[in-house]
Amino acid sequence: MTDVKKILEAVVNGLKVNLFEFDIENEDGYNKIKEYLINKIRITKVHNMEEYDLTYYGAKNMNPAFVEKFNEQIAKINIPQRASIPQFDVRRERITEWLAQYLLEQKYNCRFYDEADKRINMKTVEIDKHTDGIDVPGIWLDNNKIKFVVCEVKASEDKKIPCGSVKALQEDIQKAVDDADNRVSREILEYMHGMRNVKIQDDLLQRIIDFLGRLIAGEKEEFVENIMFSLL
Repeated sequence: MTDVKKILEAVVNGLKVNLFEFDIENEDGYNKIKEYLINKIRITKVHNMEEYDLTYYGAKNMNPAFVEKFNEQIAKINIPQRASIPQFDVRRERITEWLAQYLLEQKYNCRFYDEADKRINMKTVEIDKHTDGIDVPGIWLDNNKIKFVVCEVKASEDKKIPCGSVKALQEDIQKAVDDADNRVSREILEYMHGMRNVKIQDDLLQRIIDFLGRLIAGEKEEFVENIMFSLL
């Protein structure tokens, strides 16, 4: 049984709406989503103890008790502060955006490279900051066709469909279409830069890099045609 179900498809006020539901009632599906999120947090650099391995500094034969204390302190330092307003909590933001990635992977054949994920590669000094730029950038694949994903995400308790945040999200997407202030072009360049760290070099990776390069250097019409815009 799939862990993401489409339960509604409609056009509302000229906006195509697909409503999906994460099937958390199904134990296998729930565990799959949970493991996906846990893995994202685990490999995030500020939570990954291997990133702070003391032997990197040339220290050897260290007291195990000291190493344990050091790691405990890292874990404590790298816990984001709880926001007084839940909607502004960076933990909620990151989880929501990773859930958006998961849905786009499952239902739209999108791919997200951890090496280019801003949340996974954030620095310790950024732990309490909201992520800049496009919420969820990535790659859409369909046989030989490639598009750059521009996804804007809004967590809402509004039960209306579409929710009250849609207008603001539509404005964000229009800015992306217009590439206002080179916002999307910079995002593409940043994603392209992050992908330099992908360890598995293959033909697909080269095709994606070539595509992103052409997207930055191409004409406006080609730019818009080769981007997948999404509101979640």
